[in-house]
Amino acid sequence: MFWVARLEGVSLLVLFVIAMPVKYGLDEPLLVEVCGWAHGLLFLAFVAGLGVGLTRLGWSLAQVALGFVSAFLPFGTFLWERQVAPA
Repeated sequence: MFWVARLEGVSLLVLFVIAMPVKYGLDEPLLVEVCGWAHGLLFLAFVAGLGVGLTRLGWSLAQVALGFVSAFLPFGTFLWERQVAPA
């Protein structure tokens, strides 16, 4: 599950740091379309993983809610993973 969190976090950073500046700075929207699509799939996989964590792995509702909110913040999923991942 945590590899999905890492990939989702990386896709959000790529979207914000690389793809959006290329779109608005160079007027080239293709990178945003590709990265946005990939990020959307990874976000859905992450949310599905949160559901698995809640139902099968015994995570608390607070951990899952924090994970969901973290998906909207740059570096959020990385910080969330450090808090939830088993030592």
